[in-house]
Amino acid sequence: MRQENREQIKKSQAILESLKELRGGTLLEFHKKIANDPSLVDAFMQQYINCNKKETTLPRKYRELIIMALGCAKGTQTTINTHGRLARENGATIEEIGEVLRLVFFLCGATALIPAAEIFESLDTD
Repeated sequence: MRQENREQIKKSQAILESLKELRGGTLLEFHKKIANDPSLVDAFMQQYINCNKKETTLPRKYRELIIMALGCAKGTQTTINTHGRLARENGATIEEIGEVLRLVFFLCGATALIPAAEIFESLDTD
């Protein structure tokens, strides 16, 4: 279903522009979908600000690894992929990502690990 109320759409578009700027110029399809309700996308943006733009203690690499692990535990592919990529962009090594995934596997089992394996490329076995 899609929002049809022009006034609500304009509110959402303004919020999406602000969110896009906060995120360094990108939006996910998820953001555009929840924008059918301006209050929902605004609530998401406020949490994004609270967790990412205010005073933070943990270095970005570790924050992204934690969020990736939580995505694994919840089975949320977008979270796994996005934050796995961001962890890597912020200095996480393949070994560090692997260690986090071993912890996820230990605590959550194979069903949490299977979707997370998509962040790796296949190794040649020949």
